[in-house]
Amino acid sequence: MRRANVANKVLNVMIIRHGIAGILVMFGLICSMNKSVAQSDLGKIKCVCIDAGHGGRDPGAVGAKIYEKNIVLPIALKLGKKIKETYPDIKVVYVRDKDVFVDLRDRSRIANENKANLFISIHVNSLDVKGNPANRNIKGVETYVLGTNSSEHNLQVAMKENSVIHYEDDYSVKYAGFDPNRVESYILFNMIRNLHLENSVNLATEIQSEVIKTTRQKDRGVRQGPLWVLKDVAMPAVLVEVGFITNAEDERFMMSSAGQDKLVKSIFAGFKRYKERVEAKAVIPQKQLGGSEEKGAATPTAVGKEKPVYAVQVASTVSSIKDCASLCSNEKVKELHVDGRYRYYVGESESLEQAQENLNRIKRKVKDCFLIAIYKGNLISVGEAQKLK
Repeated sequence: MRRANVANKVLNVMIIRHGIAGILVMFGLICSMNKSVAQSDLGKIKCVCIDAGHGGRDPGAVGAKIYEKNIVLPIALKLGKKIKETYPDIKVVYVRDKDVFVDLRDRSRIANENKANLFISIHVNSLDVKGNPANRNIKGVETYVLGTNSSEHNLQVAMKENSVIHYEDDYSVKYAGFDPNRVESYILFNMIRNLHLENSVNLATEIQSEVIKTTRQKDRGVRQGPLWVLKDVAMPAVLVEVGFITNAEDERFMMSSAGQDKLVKSIFAGFKRYKERVEAKAVIPQKQLGGSEEKGAATPTAVGKEKPVYAVQVASTVSSIKDCASLCSNEKVKELHVDGRYRYYVGESESLEQAQENLNRIKRKVKDCFLIAIYKGNLISVGEAQKLK
């Protein structure tokens, strides 16, 4: 772990001194180091690190009646308690269990030193309502994984969450000149990809789905953003924005005990579903696919595509389903035949963000669906597909 941290520090300096060429060299070094220290994605979950955002002299987002730091702490503590009560063998680590300030770098360090298998960061969203009063109407829940700023909103969220750096002493030295308010600084996140992206997306999707189902809050989807708190953790990691403090209805919900209990219940349910999938080894390693024959409404997978594609698997059986159109209404169902099983998927897309949107939509029809990736006739992990792109 120490070697990986050193590599990350050197990389940050190289951004300033050597530009993109230096970044590319160090990116290869970081990948090789992280492979030697990373947790097993398919192993048993033994430790969960829960991060209540902000704290102490950093209030986070400011609402009409409460600070972000005072919403996320009780949610984080209740979530940890729920996990511990249900799974006594799991170690729960809190980044903070009281109203104290914790550096962004220390948050990932705490998770890494405790060898956590998952990192769950709890935050509250906000928008500029003084400059744009219409923003008061925006509400809902978003769940983030580490990625590039693929949209203006995602970048704004990242800038807000990364601005905690300004509360730290000597932040310009610690973060090698990184300025959370400058768009140029985010080139760093265009080069460093989450080595646990596939499982991070899977965890984020489970949590987002359960939160929306339980709370009935507006679904703003699973997103990618250049969030510093997720950059250095050596495990699958998500950041949950549980609502908008700048929306009066969301603020009341997040402040209330009943609202917090619903959020805790649903985040835990998403964690539980993810845990069961991982420990049952439901995430399929790379396999060589055999040919597939057209059956009923199913379409054979495209074997010769030069670019990786993402899709949503909706079913898996030992025998072919003739009328597979019924597996997912109003969707084009395709069939893969591999290792003696027939797998059916929909929503094929070359964009991961579009695939995530497809997954959120299709989950309303097929509860147990999940993302897969296909490249040149091979079934590969989502993380591998991202690297190829």
